[in-house]
Amino acid sequence: MKPVRVLWSLYFLFVYCPLLVGGIRIRRALGYSVVADRYLYDLIVAFWGNQTHVPLEHLLVWIIPRPDVSFILDADEERILANRPEHTAEFIRNEKRLYDGVARYFGLEKIRTTTSAATTWKRMVAEIEASLQQASSRNN
Repeated sequence: MKPVRVLWSLYFLFVYCPLLVGGIRIRRALGYSVVADRYLYDLIVAFWGNQTHVPLEHLLVWIIPRPDVSFILDADEERILANRPEHTAEFIRNEKRLYDGVARYFGLEKIRTTTSAATTWKRMVAEIEASLQQASSRNN
């Protein structure tokens, strides 16, 4: 194992996981909902984009609590490039490909953003409400 991967592994085991897992579990135990933007998925995409896996990836996926609801917003390349001009079209295509892989791997819902913002928001709210109803029925 390369020294940098060893350092990443130590970081994930002793800093990232305890903070993330502990924070989620404490909040859930107190009855709070937890909302996490991007969560573990950005980390995985960043490593996959460098043609490698996250150190201890399978362990992280197993230890970190799965979200009750999660989705990936799927926008057109042109729209992303207009909002993120610092990136190339090739970079955006590669990120979209990597996020498609993450969506398949974790069974995430993809929500296209080609419709209006209101329509996209309604779809997201519907996904969240369905998840909350499932959680409520499991707790009763």
